Amino acid sequence: MEETKERNGGQIPVGRPAPGDGSREDERDRKARKAFLRLTGGDDEQEHISMSLRSILGGDILAARWFRRQILYILFLSLLAIVYVSNRYACQQEMIRGQHLADTLLDRRYKTLTLSSQLKEMTRRSNVEENLRDTSLQTSNVPLYRLKIEE
Repeated sequence: MEETKERNGGQIPVGRPAPGDGSREDERDRKARKAFLRLTGGDDEQEHISMSLRSILGGDILAARWFRRQILYILFLSLLAIVYVSNRYACQQEMIRGQHLADTLLDRRYKTLTLSSQLKEMTRRSNVEENLRDTSLQTSNVPLYRLKIEE
Protein backbone atom coordinates (compact mmCIF):
# COMPACT_ATOMS: atom_id res chain seq x y z
CA MET A 1 0.00 0.00 0.00
CA GLU A 2 1.04 3.55 -0.65
CA GLU A 3 2.04 5.75 2.26
CA THR A 4 -0.14 8.78 2.82
CA LYS A 5 0.00 11.82 5.03
CA GLU A 6 -2.56 14.39 5.95
CA ARG A 7 -2.36 17.84 4.41
CA ASN A 8 -5.13 20.42 4.51
CA GLY A 9 -7.60 17.95 5.92
CA GLY A 10 -7.28 15.21 3.26
CA GLN A 11 -5.08 12.25 2.60
CA ILE A 12 -2.48 12.77 -0.14
CA PRO A 13 0.08 10.17 -1.26
CA VAL A 14 3.59 10.87 -0.02
CA GLY A 15 5.84 12.36 -2.68
CA ARG A 16 3.03 14.08 -4.56
CA PRO A 17 2.38 17.80 -4.26
CA ALA A 18 -0.89 18.89 -2.78
CA PRO A 19 -3.33 20.12 -5.39
CA GLY A 20 -3.76 23.84 -5.32
CA ASP A 21 -1.23 24.29 -2.50
CA GLY A 22 0.99 26.62 -4.59
CA SER A 23 3.84 26.71 -2.11
CA ARG A 24 7.49 27.07 -3.13
CA GLU A 25 8.19 23.51 -2.05
CA ASP A 26 5.58 22.20 -4.46
CA GLU A 27 7.04 24.27 -7.29
CA ARG A 28 10.50 22.86 -6.58
CA ASP A 29 9.09 19.32 -6.52
CA ARG A 30 7.39 19.90 -9.87
CA LYS A 31 10.60 21.24 -11.42
CA ALA A 32 12.62 18.37 -9.97
CA ARG A 33 10.09 15.85 -11.31
CA LYS A 34 10.27 17.45 -14.78
CA ALA A 35 14.06 17.41 -14.72
CA PHE A 36 14.05 13.78 -13.59
CA LEU A 37 11.59 12.75 -16.31
CA ARG A 38 13.60 14.61 -18.93
CA LEU A 39 16.82 12.94 -17.73
CA THR A 40 15.38 9.43 -17.62
CA GLY A 41 13.47 9.74 -20.87
CA GLY A 42 10.05 9.50 -19.29
CA ASP A 43 8.76 12.55 -21.14
CA ASP A 44 9.13 11.64 -24.83
CA GLU A 45 7.04 14.51 -26.20
CA GLN A 46 9.35 17.08 -24.68
CA GLU A 47 12.37 15.19 -26.03
CA HIS A 48 11.10 15.19 -29.59
CA ILE A 49 10.34 18.88 -29.47
CA SER A 50 13.68 19.92 -28.03
CA MET A 51 15.79 17.61 -30.26
CA SER A 52 18.35 19.70 -32.11
CA LEU A 53 21.65 19.22 -33.83
CA ARG A 54 23.44 20.44 -30.74
CA SER A 55 21.73 17.85 -28.55
CA ILE A 56 22.51 15.08 -31.07
CA LEU A 57 26.18 16.06 -31.35
CA GLY A 58 26.36 16.50 -27.58
CA GLY A 59 25.31 12.88 -27.07
CA ASP A 60 21.90 13.58 -25.50
CA ILE A 61 20.29 11.26 -28.04
CA LEU A 62 22.11 8.31 -26.46
CA ALA A 63 20.16 8.82 -23.23
CA ALA A 64 16.80 9.10 -25.02
CA ARG A 65 14.17 6.48 -24.37
CA TRP A 66 13.70 5.71 -28.05
CA PHE A 67 17.41 5.07 -28.52
CA ARG A 68 17.57 2.76 -25.52
CA ARG A 69 14.60 0.76 -26.80
CA GLN A 70 16.08 0.43 -30.30
CA ILE A 71 19.74 -0.23 -29.39
CA LEU A 72 19.57 -3.95 -30.29
CA TYR A 73 17.98 -3.15 -33.65
CA ILE A 74 20.65 -0.51 -34.35
CA LEU A 75 23.40 -2.98 -33.43
CA PHE A 76 21.81 -5.61 -35.70
CA LEU A 77 21.71 -3.16 -38.61
CA SER A 78 25.34 -2.23 -37.97
CA LEU A 79 26.30 -5.91 -38.01
CA LEU A 80 24.44 -6.41 -41.30
CA ALA A 81 26.23 -3.41 -42.80
CA ILE A 82 29.62 -4.82 -41.78
CA VAL A 83 28.77 -8.25 -43.23
CA TYR A 84 27.54 -6.62 -46.47
CA VAL A 85 30.70 -4.56 -46.91
CA SER A 86 33.02 -7.48 -46.13
CA ASN A 87 31.09 -9.77 -48.50
CA ARG A 88 31.28 -7.19 -51.28
CA TYR A 89 35.03 -6.76 -50.67
CA ALA A 90 35.57 -10.53 -50.83
CA CYS A 91 33.50 -10.75 -54.02
CA GLN A 92 35.53 -7.98 -55.66
CA GLN A 93 38.75 -9.75 -54.69
CA GLU A 94 37.50 -12.96 -56.30
CA MET A 95 36.50 -11.08 -59.46
CA ILE A 96 39.95 -9.46 -59.68
CA ARG A 97 41.63 -12.85 -59.16
CA GLY A 98 39.39 -14.46 -61.81
CA GLN A 99 40.19 -11.70 -64.30
CA HIS A 100 43.92 -12.10 -63.60
CA LEU A 101 43.70 -15.87 -64.15
CA ALA A 102 41.73 -15.37 -67.38
CA ASP A 103 44.37 -12.93 -68.65
CA THR A 104 47.16 -15.36 -67.72
CA LEU A 105 45.37 -18.23 -69.49
CA LEU A 106 44.88 -16.15 -72.64
CA ASP A 107 48.54 -15.11 -72.60
CA ARG A 108 49.69 -18.72 -72.25
CA ARG A 109 47.38 -19.83 -75.08
CA TYR A 110 48.89 -17.18 -77.33
CA LYS A 111 52.40 -18.34 -76.40
CA THR A 112 51.44 -21.98 -77.06
CA LEU A 113 49.95 -21.07 -80.44
CA THR A 114 53.10 -19.12 -81.35
CA LEU A 115 55.40 -21.99 -80.32
CA SER A 116 53.24 -24.51 -82.19
CA SER A 117 53.39 -22.48 -85.41
CA GLN A 118 57.17 -22.06 -85.04
CA LEU A 119 57.55 -25.82 -84.56
CA LYS A 120 55.44 -26.53 -87.65
CA GLU A 121 57.51 -24.04 -89.62
CA MET A 122 60.77 -25.67 -88.52
CA THR A 123 59.62 -29.23 -89.33
CA ARG A 124 58.45 -28.56 -92.88
CA ARG A 125 60.23 -30.60 -95.47
CA SER A 126 61.65 -27.56 -97.25
CA ASN A 127 63.15 -26.20 -94.04
CA VAL A 128 64.55 -29.58 -93.06
CA GLU A 129 66.19 -29.98 -96.51
CA GLU A 130 67.57 -26.49 -96.30
CA ASN A 131 69.15 -27.23 -92.94
CA LEU A 132 70.57 -30.56 -94.21
CA ARG A 133 72.53 -28.97 -97.09
CA ASP A 134 75.37 -28.09 -94.81
CA THR A 135 75.69 -31.66 -93.57
CA SER A 136 76.43 -34.92 -95.31
CA LEU A 137 72.83 -36.12 -94.87
CA GLN A 138 70.56 -36.05 -97.88
CA THR A 139 66.91 -36.58 -98.61
CA SER A 140 66.00 -40.09 -99.70
CA ASN A 141 65.07 -40.61 -103.35
CA VAL A 142 63.36 -43.94 -102.70
CA PRO A 143 59.60 -43.77 -102.34
CA LEU A 144 58.00 -44.67 -99.08
CA TYR A 145 57.25 -48.26 -98.39
CA ARG A 146 54.24 -49.13 -96.29
CA LEU A 147 54.32 -52.14 -94.04
CA LYS A 148 51.10 -54.06 -93.66
CA ILE A 149 50.20 -55.01 -90.13
CA GLU A 150 47.62 -57.62 -89.41
CA GLU A 151 45.14 -56.73 -86.75
